Amino acid sequence: MKNIKGFITLFCLLRVAVFSLPEEAYIEIDMRGHKNDFYRVLLDEDTQDLYIGIGDFIDFSRIPNLKLDRRRLRVKGDLDEELSIDVRIPKNSVIEMDNDIFIKLDDFKRYFHMISSDWDEERYVLKLNPDFKTQDEYVRELNAQRSLLGLAKREEEMIESGDYIQNKKKLLSPGLLKFVYVNEDFKENDYYIDIDYGTELLYGEFQISQRVYPESELDYIRLQYKEIFGEYYLTFGDFYLESDSMFDNERSLRGVSFSRNEYYGIRIDNRTIIEGLAYNANLVELYRNDRLEDFQMITGDSFSFRVRNSSSSDRYTIKIFYRDGREETKAIYILGNQTILEKGENDFVIQAGQGNNQKKEQYLAKYRYGVTKDLTATIGTSFLENRDSEKYEVLEGALAYRFGFDEYPTLISGTILDEMESGELNYKATLEQKLPSNINFYFGYENYGDRVAEKLNLKESYNVELSKSFRRLGGTIGYLKESYNSNNYDEYYLNLDYDLARSVRLSLNNEYYIRNFSDSQTNKLEGFGTEMRMTYSGFNGILAVLEGKVNYEDNEMVDDEIKLGVTKATSERGLLRNVDTTFEVGYSKEKGTFFELRFTYIFDKNIYIELPDIRREDGETKVGGRVEKTFYLGNPFLALNNNSVTDGWVEGKVFVDENINGILDENEEIYEGAEIMTSGGSGLTRENGNYIIGDISNTNIHTIEVNRETIDPMLVQGKEVIKFKGATSSRVNVDIPLVPVSMISGYVENSLLINERVYYSVLAGLDIVLKKNGEEVERTTPEIDGYYFFEDVLPGEYIIEIVPNSRRYIGTFDKKVINLKVKSGREGDYYEDNNFAIKSIELIEDEILD
Repeated sequence: MKNIKGFITLFCLLRVAVFSLPEEAYIEIDMRGHKNDFYRVLLDEDTQDLYIGIGDFIDFSRIPNLKLDRRRLRVKGDLDEELSIDVRIPKNSVIEMDNDIFIKLDDFKRYFHMISSDWDEERYVLKLNPDFKTQDEYVRELNAQRSLLGLAKREEEMIESGDYIQNKKKLLSPGLLKFVYVNEDFKENDYYIDIDYGTELLYGEFQISQRVYPESELDYIRLQYKEIFGEYYLTFGDFYLESDSMFDNERSLRGVSFSRNEYYGIRIDNRTIIEGLAYNANLVELYRNDRLEDFQMITGDSFSFRVRNSSSSDRYTIKIFYRDGREETKAIYILGNQTILEKGENDFVIQAGQGNNQKKEQYLAKYRYGVTKDLTATIGTSFLENRDSEKYEVLEGALAYRFGFDEYPTLISGTILDEMESGELNYKATLEQKLPSNINFYFGYENYGDRVAEKLNLKESYNVELSKSFRRLGGTIGYLKESYNSNNYDEYYLNLDYDLARSVRLSLNNEYYIRNFSDSQTNKLEGFGTEMRMTYSGFNGILAVLEGKVNYEDNEMVDDEIKLGVTKATSERGLLRNVDTTFEVGYSKEKGTFFELRFTYIFDKNIYIELPDIRREDGETKVGGRVEKTFYLGNPFLALNNNSVTDGWVEGKVFVDENINGILDENEEIYEGAEIMTSGGSGLTRENGNYIIGDISNTNIHTIEVNRETIDPMLVQGKEVIKFKGATSSRVNVDIPLVPVSMISGYVENSLLINERVYYSVLAGLDIVLKKNGEEVERTTPEIDGYYFFEDVLPGEYIIEIVPNSRRYIGTFDKKVINLKVKSGREGDYYEDNNFAIKSIELIEDEILD
């Protein structure tokens, strides 16, 4: 009886051990994009339990520092740069087979830090989601970075060497002429007609705007030479004067300016005033620290922003949207911010001219020099005149010095302005200190002589600020004290910014002030105010600003306003193609309800229309409109979409470059229907292969390319990067070559002596690399049957190299490289049968892990 029971027990054990052993199966495995379509596992058909081979997984994952000791059942190594593994696997939980050890999927996930897995029993697909960065992800990031760096390097080399397409400077070009009709009130027929003209004159950019009807008036004139000495602009005509804020002189001048600052701002107390000219623009946006602060719809040629300071280290930029859809981004230089120059570095400004409105003469010259890397000196002189014909003759001297720790520097600056006629001195001084925890301290002091003080109603002022930035929240708390004679003004303020999201910012400004009067029946006046602003800049270029303010004096409301503005700059790629709108609506007790609604439309790609432009102010509603059309005087019938008369255009032909010389030869074919894309927009090639795209800024270097989706799949742009510099009021010719691309394919073949299972394992550990001139062009892996291919291969001489990466097998092949020449011509070709044959395989012994 005992023998029978023993036999039955032995039979059951054998049955479990032999008949229930999981069987070999091949599945598709996918680890965050890293795939193998023919991956070996063990599968229990009854329970659908999967067993993963650790050796096979190490080969599949290609993790370089991961090692397996089969004798000791130990796995050790780095899964990625942050996560490591060092485990011993219990012997009773493994299945040893074919020089590998297999463990259940649940154990595998635990040991190898898998967040989750998804096993599809019907399709035999296993998806793994690891808690570490895969080698494929590292490779993709590296390739993307290498590609970007390589492209950036080539672009930089092109710019440094001047290897981009540009026109030679001219004494005179035919130029662009624009007719402008504006009717500000259709009901009253309040209209005028302007003529604008732009050209390249005496090798510079010339622009003039003349009102011709109903009366003649010169609106704007400028001849400018850009970047003739580094970043400096030499301007004859209209410009803005960079004078100190203490003098009440006119700043919009017509004369001569030599400066690097096209746009600048002035800090006055705890506010910054930013203003400038934006000719032919319809919208100007102001950004503080790369976040939208405010925007203005432009009806004339200038803009002005008055913003509260949140930190002495705030950076301002403006983005100008022109009526042709072009946009420019400019950094704002804040006068009075004594930045430190590098040792030996120079900076200067020379300006002289007459005010456009008050016709007063203004002259200014300043020179800054980096004495050391931490000390900058400034000297200057100015001759200014205000609207009352009072003249100021000023000598200026300033020092800015930086000291302390590199991480927490201290910057002090002082300015003395000697008003020579009265012999009075005016002083300004600032101290800026960076503190731990992203805290900045600012102290400002000003003291004026009697003559200037009388004009400003200000003798002495102190301003103290403490600002801090958190991850999303930034804030400033400050105190301002001003005095004149026996009158004092004290203000306490708190400004907060909170970024609700990347595109949404909430700002809250609060102030409380006390005015003390010695020469009035009212001895004391208390007031407080609150201003809230929410800005949005995001989807499809749409901007929105919602702001409200209220001010009280002696508990009575003296000022209030709420306003909503929504805009989207004119663009050929707007929400509604060629149609955009700007809308602003608000209310205050003083103004009542006010609003403006403006639609813009680019008709037939070359006529600009604003219609209707509806405005309501002071209880009166006006409806107006604007129409503009530009002509090239060298060919008035040219279908040109330029709106700015100083911008140029790019045109040329697209052709199939059979001999790869980059030049359109007589026997080469032009290409019709290709879409060409660049900064000003896009254009299609016509029957003669020609394209034309306008609105090209003459200041910048542009990239131009063919939309691959609009050309034959077997053609690509012949040059990876094509760059050109825009021309002033004229064209740049850029012909674009297309070259045929070919396909290279082959097999990694199995010899009859190699086991199929081993063959599949070897394939999983192979890379096929395509090289040109010794540099890697592309890398791929063989498919299940050993097939590999490379697409979109340009003409040239290549090497195909086989690179084994398996950690378990050493293979020998009939060859390591294949040399191949891909020929040029009108069409690409297929280069097949570039085969490698596996001759033998040797198993690599495991490394013994201590």
